[in-house]
Amino acid sequence: MPSTCRDCPTREHCLPAGLDPAELRSFEHTVARRQHLKRHERLYRRGTPLEHVFIVASGQIKAERPMPDGRPQVLGFYLPGQLLGLDALASHSYRCDAVALCDSTVCAISYAMLTSLIQQRSTLLLRFHALFGTELARQQNNMLLLGNAKAPQRLAAFLMDLATSHHAPAPPAPAFELRMSRDDIASHLGLALESVSRQLTQFRAAGLLEVQNRRIELLDADALQAIAISS
Repeated sequence: MPSTCRDCPTREHCLPAGLDPAELRSFEHTVARRQHLKRHERLYRRGTPLEHVFIVASGQIKAERPMPDGRPQVLGFYLPGQLLGLDALASHSYRCDAVALCDSTVCAISYAMLTSLIQQRSTLLLRFHALFGTELARQQNNMLLLGNAKAPQRLAAFLMDLATSHHAPAPPAPAFELRMSRDDIASHLGLALESVSRQLTQFRAAGLLEVQNRRIELLDADALQAIAISS
């Protein structure tokens, strides 16, 4: 894992993208630590006071919170370059649990130092707003899916979102790993586990994708995208 932002392969997709060398050095001073997580290890717990926001450097993280019956509800998945912990900005405490789906690395950014640096660096302010807006748009799209879409649309949109995130800002990645379980996918999409498994089987039978354990290969991304946006 690279020790500096300058050497990090995800830098062009995350918060310090576009910073000049001097700005990048200033930003690196806000990185309190690079934290390595084992699979299923918790990054933070719901209710913990806000001290850091986090950038995923490698691996995948899920955000979840318990439902009234105690079962976890998966709220989202975070891939390299994406910010998490933003839900704590209003209440100054995290509103969910963040758990590693596989061995992962995150950069813990001191929120107090970040806000101070943002006041001095307009480039960083604009970038923070862009990532914040992207995350808000993702959550709004998820709400629309859960409210209106049927199982094929939900799963197709989910797969296309993952493919795009793995290859941002270029076209969708042709293949990627599903680090989350099908239970997690079902929880996130508001579907039964059986519906997720059945829909993957149908997509495979239609020649849209190939599934090998956790690896997904998109054979017809255009068709999947058409399903995702169909009414």
